[in-house]
Amino acid sequence: MNRPIPSTAQNFLSSVILPCMSLAVLPVSLAAVASCVAYDRLRSTSALAPRHVNGTDDTTGGCVMISGGRMSKGLTLARAFKRAGWKVIGVEEEGWGELCPMRFSRCVDHFYLLPPAAQSYTSYSDRLLDIAQRHAVTLFIPVSGAGSSVEDARAAEEMTNMTKGKCRTFIQDPETMLDLHDKDRFMALVDKLGFSIPRGRMVETVEDAVKFLREDDMEPTYILKCMGLDENRGDMTLYPVRGDDEKLGKTRALLMGLKLPITKQYPYVFQEFIPGQEWCTHASVVNGHITSFVACPSNDMLMTYEDATNESVGLQAERWTSDFLQRLQDDPTSIGGRRRLNGHFSFDFILSTKDGKLYPLECNARVHTAVIMLPLDRIAGCYSTAASQKEVLHPLPDTRPRSWLYNDLIMRYLPLLIPSPSILALLHPSLPACVVTPLSERLPSESPFELRVDPTLVADDWLPFLILWHVWWPILLITRWWKGKKWTRLNVSTGRIFEA
Repeated sequence: MNRPIPSTAQNFLSSVILPCMSLAVLPVSLAAVASCVAYDRLRSTSALAPRHVNGTDDTTGGCVMISGGRMSKGLTLARAFKRAGWKVIGVEEEGWGELCPMRFSRCVDHFYLLPPAAQSYTSYSDRLLDIAQRHAVTLFIPVSGAGSSVEDARAAEEMTNMTKGKCRTFIQDPETMLDLHDKDRFMALVDKLGFSIPRGRMVETVEDAVKFLREDDMEPTYILKCMGLDENRGDMTLYPVRGDDEKLGKTRALLMGLKLPITKQYPYVFQEFIPGQEWCTHASVVNGHITSFVACPSNDMLMTYEDATNESVGLQAERWTSDFLQRLQDDPTSIGGRRRLNGHFSFDFILSTKDGKLYPLECNARVHTAVIMLPLDRIAGCYSTAASQKEVLHPLPDTRPRSWLYNDLIMRYLPLLIPSPSILALLHPSLPACVVTPLSERLPSESPFELRVDPTLVADDWLPFLILWHVWWPILLITRWWKGKKWTRLNVSTGRIFEA
């Protein structure tokens, strides 16, 4: 079901007035920075100088190139490698990276803009290779978005070949990436490896979709996901539509009205709806072995990260990931090649309330935002070629939940002041969904009174925090408003705008 589109007045309020108001709260941000720096100094653990760690040659002293400059996870990795003594090169695509937070980080030695991969893969990969050769990059970590993971895998393969292995790339081979990234191929792979999966079917036309639903039991049992993109992420409409006739006329009309039509270019997948709590994981993997792991409760627009790594479900998810990697090592690619199991294997699971089983929903074969839960001083060591011989890195026991300050102010605290969904809907169509009742048991916790930490704000690198809230987002929203664009939701952690 398509999300409500904001009116012209609502769009002006959220895309112009609200960004301009960021100047009014600048003193609050400066006070937060001052408090963070003062607290760090009082603890006498200031990280104003790089923190070198002991390790092999590929752990310290190298040059790493990290993409995803607009994302919190990209900034986190840049900070982690700088603390470990690396030279850090940051990159981001044009249109997003001009004023992104990473560009202003003191942890980044050089920053470059890339041509968008979606417009010209050749220009994108050539630019990456040029930067890698110019700075003698020894490690490339793509912090991919949902739409560029496959392109990054191809570019990394070419970079390794062109540099004759001098630049190590931390991403799966292109064939394995396709098997993980494509939802239909991933489910087929998991099934082949002997794991339980939800039922499902990929469709490329509305006719395919209706035919599949009519062949099934015609009960509302499936949710619909766009392959490769998350345009309708969070849409929990059950298909076929309850009470529809034998010809599925209502269902057909709903499918034909999707914002992004079902086509061969953008196929969709029907996936069995399993009731239960969703969970997400982040795992870095070297030579098929997990080197870091995080598990968090999840939802359709995750903006609060709570550590559940050492809880029962987190331990179960880590065992599942380890078993999956072991079986995957012995499984050749579709062209008969050996898989390169170096990279990130981040999975979405659901813990069924029916049978208590943990079911995989999809694989995000890239850095997950949950990496922000790991201790900065130890993350870089997880990417060493010797990391597979060390203990798996988990979040520290006292790790506070992570969220983003001004996102909380609007999405968590504004509904406290205006608890009426109808009034909130007058401000923006996305706001009523933020109302949480006292009896709500949603995970992660939406309690406005719990202490959380903004991962963008750290004592030794506070400028990206100010840039994020008072420069990058305001200019991004105002620019899109000027171009006549509207949005339904924003993901602050990944810098993603869901346009109407």
